[in-house]
Amino acid sequence: MIKIDIFSDTICPWCYIGKKRLNKAISKFPNEEFKITWRPFQLNPNMQADGMDRKEYLVSKFGSEDGANTVYESIHKEGLKEAVDFQFDKIQITPNSFNSHRLLALAYQKNLQNEIIEDLFQAYFLEGLDIGDPNTLLDIAKNHEINEDEFKQYLTDKSNIEPLANEEKEARKMGIKGVPNFIVNQQLVINGAQPVENFELIFSKILAQVN
Repeated sequence: MIKIDIFSDTICPWCYIGKKRLNKAISKFPNEEFKITWRPFQLNPNMQADGMDRKEYLVSKFGSEDGANTVYESIHKEGLKEAVDFQFDKIQITPNSFNSHRLLALAYQKNLQNEIIEDLFQAYFLEGLDIGDPNTLLDIAKNHEINEDEFKQYLTDKSNIEPLANEEKEARKMGIKGVPNFIVNQQLVINGAQPVENFELIFSKILAQVN
């Protein structure tokens, strides 16, 4: 088995691209078992709870809308290579992503992380939905048969906040500064949305050592 821990943010387009590339690489090893765990890393840890107007956010981050457009045009082109047609113009709010990571933590308990993070990426990047909104998260949870009352109780339970926040703090202590970040078998660190071929090469080398 190859274990992959992925530090990512649900509002990171490169994380979505990285997920697609990783999946392509894994598909080349149909007889091998992969265990993937999605771990939290907020790009904007100090974001206000209800998020921020998207245009204001882009200007604050890139200095101008034109500067942001240049960056996102490049990302859009990369997305198309992986069959992801980013709809950045639909996004009205840059959310605080912490509650979406809480949903992923709950999904981990139910072995649903890969399915739910795909829905989170699609909701945000393709539909422009506010994935910081508990109602949006509830809809995603219900799509995967997570009980409505259970999810609402999970969000109101403050005891699950600190462990998740500490997980992100540990990532920063490990030197992780950006995402996606892939840790393979708790040893090999892969930074960024690497080309499919790079993932394939790494997996081949690991399996050759085992066999």
